[in-house]
Amino acid sequence: MSHSLLPQYWYVIAEARELTQQSVLSRTILDESLACYRDSQGKVVIAQDRCIHRSARLSSGTVSDGNLSCRYHGWVYGDSGKIVSIPCEGGEEFASQCGMKAKTYTSIEQDGYVYVCLKPGEHTPPRPMTLNELGSVWKGRVRLQNRFQNSLSNCVENYIDVPHTAYVHHGIFRKPRGEPLRTTVTRHEGRIDITYHGERLNLGTFSMFLNPQGSEIEHTDHFFAPNVTSVHYKMPGGYRYSISSQSIPVTAMETMVYTDISYDFGVWTPFAAWIVRRQAQEVLKQDIDILNEQGRNIDKYGERFYTTSADLIHTLTSEIISGMRSGITPAEISSETKEITFCV
Repeated sequence: MSHSLLPQYWYVIAEARELTQQSVLSRTILDESLACYRDSQGKVVIAQDRCIHRSARLSSGTVSDGNLSCRYHGWVYGDSGKIVSIPCEGGEEFASQCGMKAKTYTSIEQDGYVYVCLKPGEHTPPRPMTLNELGSVWKGRVRLQNRFQNSLSNCVENYIDVPHTAYVHHGIFRKPRGEPLRTTVTRHEGRIDITYHGERLNLGTFSMFLNPQGSEIEHTDHFFAPNVTSVHYKMPGGYRYSISSQSIPVTAMETMVYTDISYDFGVWTPFAAWIVRRQAQEVLKQDIDILNEQGRNIDKYGERFYTTSADLIHTLTSEIISGMRSGITPAEISSETKEITFCV
C-alpha cells in the first residue's frame, strides 16, 4: 500500500448531516480508522482513531459542544484536533502549554457530503467532482447508502455493467431477450466513457411509461478513477434519469457506496421520490446479494476470472484501479477506443 496512489484521492466519509458537534462517527477508509466530529466552530475534524495518550479509540469517546473526550483518561480534543484539556494535569492550562494535537486529515464539504483525503499529493484533485459535473442535475433527487462485502474494483464494474441487469434485476430492470446491443467504449487518462446504440424498450417495469413509443434512447455510462461512476438515460419524450455512485474502499473486500439518483419525469417529478427510492433500493439490494456472494467465493477460491469481449468494461476499469494500487498513474495506462456488441 506504500506505493498506492489511492490515498491521494477524495472519498466520502459521511453525509454532512450525520456529523454534529454532539457526536463522533467511526469510519474506515483504505484500512485507516478515523474518528469524525465537528469542533466548536462547526468545522469538520477527521482524526486518526487513536488517542495520542494511550491509544484508546477516540470514536468510543463522547462529544459535547465540539469537544471530543477520550473515554480512557478524559483527554479532550477541540478545534482542529488540538488537545484542550488534560484532566490529570489540572485541565486546560497545561494542555494549552503543551500544544499537542491528534493526527488529522484534509477534508472538504461539498454537495451535502464530507470528503477526506488521507494523503494529499501531486495527484490529488483540488476538490472532488461535483454532482453537477457528474450530471446529477435534474429536478428530483434521492440519496442512498449501502455497504458491500466486495472490492472497490468489482463494485465499480457492477454499476456500469449492463449484461448482469437482465439476470440479477430480472423484471425490475431489463429481462434476458438476447437482443444485440452495440457499445462504444473509450478509455483515456483514468476516465472511461461508454455509449450504447440502439437501446429501446428493455428497461424493465416502467418501460412503457418512460418510452411508450419504443424509440431509441440515449444511454451513456462513465467511470472516473478511482471510484466514481455515473449512468445517464435520456428518453425521446424528454424524461431523464441519472445515477451517480461513489464507492468508498473501506478494506480490500468491503466497500461503502453512496448513490445519488436524479430524475426529471415532467409533471410527475414531484410525486416520484417514493417509487424511485423504493425501486432503486430494491435494485441495490439485489446487487448487494450477488456481490457479497461473489466476495465470499473470491475469499475462498481467489479472484480467477474468465473474460470475454463483453467484459471489456470490467477489464479497463480493473487495469486502472490495479495500476493505481501499484503506483501507476491513470495517464500511464494506455488510451483506447473499442466497439463491442453483446446480447441482453
